[in-house]
Amino acid sequence: MQYKTRQFTINEQALSVVSHDGKKCDIRPKTCQLLLVLLKNTGKLVTKKQLLAEVWNTSVVDEQVIFQSIKEIRALFGDHTVIKTLPKQGYIWLPKVVKQTAPFDVTVFERTPYLFLLLFIISIVGGYFMLNERWLGKKSDVLAGSIVVLPTMNLIEGHDHSWVRLGMMDQVIQRLPSHSEFGILQTDYVLEVLDRAKAPIDNIDTQHINTIFNVSGAELLISTRLSGSPHDYQLSYTFYHRNAQTQGVLFSSDTQVLVDKLVNEIHAVLGATPQTSSNYYHRDFESEMLGAAIDFRLNNNYRAAKGLLETLVLEDNQNLTAQRLFIDTLFNLQDYETLEKQLEEALPIAKAQNDPLELIRLTYFQVLRLLQLDQVEQAELLVLEAFSLAKRHHDWLFMAYLTDLKAHIAITRGHLNLAAAFYRETMSYHRVLKCPVGESSSWINLGLVAKKQNDLHQQTLAFTQAKNIAKQRGLHNQLAWIEQLENK
Repeated sequence: MQYKTRQFTINEQALSVVSHDGKKCDIRPKTCQLLLVLLKNTGKLVTKKQLLAEVWNTSVVDEQVIFQSIKEIRALFGDHTVIKTLPKQGYIWLPKVVKQTAPFDVTVFERTPYLFLLLFIISIVGGYFMLNERWLGKKSDVLAGSIVVLPTMNLIEGHDHSWVRLGMMDQVIQRLPSHSEFGILQTDYVLEVLDRAKAPIDNIDTQHINTIFNVSGAELLISTRLSGSPHDYQLSYTFYHRNAQTQGVLFSSDTQVLVDKLVNEIHAVLGATPQTSSNYYHRDFESEMLGAAIDFRLNNNYRAAKGLLETLVLEDNQNLTAQRLFIDTLFNLQDYETLEKQLEEALPIAKAQNDPLELIRLTYFQVLRLLQLDQVEQAELLVLEAFSLAKRHHDWLFMAYLTDLKAHIAITRGHLNLAAAFYRETMSYHRVLKCPVGESSSWINLGLVAKKQNDLHQQTLAFTQAKNIAKQRGLHNQLAWIEQLENK
């Protein structure tokens, strides 16, 4: 394994440090081991006791050896500030760190010159195609797929920061751009993903990361931890890619400035142009009551959630997040009378606030209710209106959901071929997000259309495709649904 930071490459196996110009730096093995411990814990406090235990575990030494190694590291990097000292506690590595699999040892090529020649040819051919991609105008430097911002782990005691877990996550999501190449999963959908992955929203650790990648199809996961004390905050972050990870830490006396700094770091990773900085943030999630209501919903306790959300909406009807979650909760409780009144209140607020994402979601609920009432003509007009808005803002998830509703409307009118075309279109939007649940569900719906058309071959083919995706990604609920349909 090797680590890159401040234009230096540190190789864990060779205990070596190489500068950006390829020169091997002079560093003692113990000092390099200490550096590696700091790099592996970027943004986190590493105590002196931990350093002694990990680096000098076979020797009896005093703390002076740590001071000497820290001094050597600062001299090597030519910057005293790369390591923050917390008196009587320990040290924190501050710069960004990229973790990568170490390349082959050069001795392999010395022993096998033909292998070296082969790999050289492959690299030339690969370089040719990469250049052609650029000549053809492909945006190879822009990350593709879906981006999942995870709840922020709050390590600050007291109720004043209870909003951080979901609030900071939601603020980051709001500041990220919509894009034709990737999709930013919105907060409530991230919570659905975590529920599928059986990952607790208040304590997501590394053992959950692979599962979240599998069930979400994400290309990038963003994990954050807020620590420190009020007006002396530090936000450590990890960007999880499928084959690498980047870590860093940010400091500020203001949580909003931390959000701005983190968003700038994410923009750099995405290869997207940063949006103009704004001091305006939705603060819908900065509520302890809303957090409790979400916990109830995640545990399917919709009655308890209803009471809290109703109180929130009465106190602040401008909180569109609470409005939408309240409406969704009313759907689950089949309280349609209250639901219709709430939609009448929430939709004009979303339009007045010029909030396209919330307006799309509220319209989606309105369409569902109209279809329940068999008001298909009105429902279809609203679907087209909401889809146009979703397309304009690259809201891939709701482009998929709304196209799914188009397919449902086509089925009610007996236009089965059109419905199948809509389900294939739905699948294409889920594929932008690389969402296995959405793609699997689209195949299931295509199978159901084939069943209505008495096309056993297409039905079997579609269910098989759905099942393969569900098996590969460990989607147990999808598998159960497919097996139930096959048994019918």
